[in-house]
Amino acid sequence: MNWEAKSIDTIIEQKEYIDSALIPLILIEGTPEGMKQSASAAEFLMNLTPFIEKQFKGRIVQFPPFSYTPESDKGRLSAEWKSELDKTGFKHYIFLTTDRSWSESGELPEAVHIPSIPLEHMDKQVKQSVLQDQLRQLIPLLSKRWNEL
Repeated sequence: MNWEAKSIDTIIEQKEYIDSALIPLILIEGTPEGMKQSASAAEFLMNLTPFIEKQFKGRIVQFPPFSYTPESDKGRLSAEWKSELDKTGFKHYIFLTTDRSWSESGELPEAVHIPSIPLEHMDKQVKQSVLQDQLRQLIPLLSKRWNEL
């Protein structure tokens, strides 16, 4: 399911089954060298998250991406996100990011780091194959988290 008005009633009604929030974290860098890298990483995540949502439809709600900069206070951001997301009643939060610093800092234990793969020069079939491979790598991690509660 997607975080959109037409889906909210279903999400609320099916809360016992739709128990996971998938939130992409997008790093926005303004330096010339950082812009290309952060744009490529954002493109990768914005292609991967709907792919994950489609595979786990009825279990996961794909939230809009959260964007932040290298100067953002990650501790404050993670506290704000958790506080607001706790109100939704989801049992599981999966913050998907290409930024290794989230998992290294420990400020957001729900963060799942996945290395970015540049997609801009891939044709549709190769891109689909790459996304399927990434999903295969994420399934054991998601299953482990779902089994923890």
